[in-house]
Amino acid sequence: MKYYKIILAGKGAELYPFELNTKQYETFRDNGVEQDEMECDDICEILEVESFLDSPNESIMGPFADSFILRVEDEDGKVVYETEVLDIKKIDYEEKYCSNKAFLIVENYCKGEQVIYDIPLEEDFDIDKLRLKVYDVGCRVEVVNEIIYDEKSYEIYKSYGDTTSKGFNYHLTAGI
Repeated sequence: MKYYKIILAGKGAELYPFELNTKQYETFRDNGVEQDEMECDDICEILEVESFLDSPNESIMGPFADSFILRVEDEDGKVVYETEVLDIKKIDYEEKYCSNKAFLIVENYCKGEQVIYDIPLEEDFDIDKLRLKVYDVGCRVEVVNEIIYDEKSYEIYKSYGDTTSKGFNYHLTAGI
């Protein structure tokens, strides 16, 4: 058995989706949340949460699809593959929180190693067997969040790496 570390890194985000009622949507729209004209405490108060980490929906983290680094290391830490080019033929897209419902997508803009997989393989790593999954969150932010290797999901081997927050952005989806 051979072990490989697949690292998705670069500029990216951790995204916290909040479903909104009509009053919340209108309050955010009218007070310029997308133009960064609202304070974090005010946003949390309207959402009725202590912090963005309290989102009732699962957060999604990964590097931006248009600026990321994919690095594969063997069990000795030797880099066996690295690229900054997203091969469109090896991408699966999925929309998340794009619907007739309104959402506030809170984007924690960050840099670093967002997603790391430590996967066991019977054979040497083959880049042709790797596919990436891009989530289009709120139809506003695209992040690479998942790998598929040799048509298998490796979610149980997924962890989150070390990142540094660079600030917050807010995206309203117009479902209402």
